Amino acid sequence: MTETVEKTLEEMSMTELWGEAKRLGVSKDGKKDELIARLREAQENGETTKPAETLKEVVYIAKYHELKLVMNPSYIKEVAGRVITVAGRSIQFHEGIYRTSDPEEIEFLDNHKNFGNVYRKVDRNDLKSGKPMEQVYKEKFQTLEDREKAITAREEALKKKEMSLKGFEEGAPKQPAVTGVRSSADQPKF
Repeated sequence: MTETVEKTLEEMSMTELWGEAKRLGVSKDGKKDELIARLREAQENGETTKPAETLKEVVYIAKYHELKLVMNPSYIKEVAGRVITVAGRSIQFHEGIYRTSDPEEIEFLDNHKNFGNVYRKVDRNDLKSGKPMEQVYKEKFQTLEDREKAITAREEALKKKEMSLKGFEEGAPKQPAVTGVRSSADQPKF
């Protein structure tokens, strides 16, 4: 059984390993090999500072295929006379989809200012029903398209109303005002 755990730890990405370290209450600092060693030791000894939680995967879909949201920006730092770049943390959607079970990422995505406009959360019911992601995407963002159509219709109605208040419809020739006084331009010239 230990070999299957080692294989799965080796195959995990760093974000998955960090999630596992958080679940087991192990420090997530250091390189991948060091983190895997600490995780193995914690799993073998059964040392968990936190109760084992089942991490639920949350799926988000975006309007854009390669949307990137920055959680923590990277920055340049001088250490002992050397300039180093400290890596930041970002969330990258691939083909308009992002899956995560990290609570920090879920909280960041749910509280982001573009949540609901640029990307949305997919309900578990939609995933369980076996609908293709394209259909889920169309259903989620259909309301935005409907809103855009409604705004366009309102703008057109407002434009027509303004034109009728001015006294003529759009595209109609302007009618001359009749005052009852003849102008000199109407008189024949000899």
